[in-house]
Amino acid sequence: MSSADERLADAWSACELDRAITHEEHVRIAVVLLRRHGPEEGIRLIDEATLRNSEALGAADKYDGELTRRWSEALADAVETTGAHDADELIGAHPEFLSSGLFGPPAWKSSGL
Repeated sequence: MSSADERLADAWSACELDRAITHEEHVRIAVVLLRRHGPEEGIRLIDEATLRNSEALGAADKYDGELTRRWSEALADAVETTGAHDADELIGAHPEFLSSGLFGPPAWKSSGL
């Protein structure tokens, strides 16, 4: 795994970034957490940290737990089936994960917030 991705994942998980992350950064963080903790625990940690970071940035209303779960489960499946050791390998095998709209818009966009 990339040490830069690992540092990013650690800072994000600890809610220490004090900024929004890009979609690609979210993919990179998710791969680190899924590789470290396995699918079940990794998915749980991605969801919890996504909510915590949204709250810390004053954007809790933009957290979409259902979308985060679908996205995390798909990433976990892709990490497992490809055997990707890091985000670069996963993205190389599945570049579609770089599309933030792959699983549809978050609920807050549909509600007009």
